[in-house]
Amino acid sequence: MRDAPPIYDSLDAPDLAATAYVLDVWGVLWDGIQAYPEAAACLLELRRQNKRVLLLSNAPRRSRHVMLGLANIGIASHLYDGILTSGDLCREACAAGVDGLGPAYHYLGLEKDRGLLDGLPYREAPGLHAADFILNLGTRRLGEGAETYRSELVQAREQGLPMLCANPDRIIVRTDGTAVDCAGALAELYAELGGSVHSFGKPLRPTYDACLAQMRSWLPDLSPSEVLAIGDSLATDIKGAQAAGFRTALVAGGIHGRDLGLQGHGERPQSERMGALAARVGIRPDAVLSAFRWKA
Repeated sequence: MRDAPPIYDSLDAPDLAATAYVLDVWGVLWDGIQAYPEAAACLLELRRQNKRVLLLSNAPRRSRHVMLGLANIGIASHLYDGILTSGDLCREACAAGVDGLGPAYHYLGLEKDRGLLDGLPYREAPGLHAADFILNLGTRRLGEGAETYRSELVQAREQGLPMLCANPDRIIVRTDGTAVDCAGALAELYAELGGSVHSFGKPLRPTYDACLAQMRSWLPDLSPSEVLAIGDSLATDIKGAQAAGFRTALVAGGIHGRDLGLQGHGERPQSERMGALAARVGIRPDAVLSAFRWKA
């Protein structure tokens, strides 16, 4: 069994000091309904220390919408320097032009996210039969499983439609611990059916290239090793950040809470269970945080 990474209860641990921080949103700053109680104060302390903070989210919507949502739960925009979302990256790619992509898309996702490509030379097709590609932002209703869409995706595959996936996450975990399928689960099923999928977001390397470029607009000489990436998913947040050369810290709750036997937010995981999880997944973060907070 691989050794467990060190576990800390606060970001003020000397080993976690960094010049810049890349933070996941869901599972680090909020639980899908409300902000974690210590999150805003921790961000405020990082601002006091003149640290640079970039929020990096696999939200299938534009960053300005994420910013408004965070402000509504007490995470104001002055607490961080910027936001980059997988929705931003998908929109930017479409604006630049994707080779072989026609103008009409078949939409998968929530009604509130329908406007991702508004203002660009694309339109929603009147039906799957008239589509040039699939714009996959997730299920149409929260709680639906990817299998609900199998017949629809089979038809799309038969038509040879490519899929753009604006959120590679397979699942999110609600506050009651239940897992909900995301766009990544639909993309995985489509790929299994033989469909062509182009995804945007974590853990893909272009996402981290864009992330580093944005941070270097603030700190031109920033080295990847001077960045600490914090997230709650080994397969996305930690894997992607490590491949980009960032240091990493896993927030123990969220997606891996049940695997670690945690009952509530901020609970410290057992070292043995953390080591076993890292060994099973094959991804070892540099450190583990029981919560995103600053105790000093």
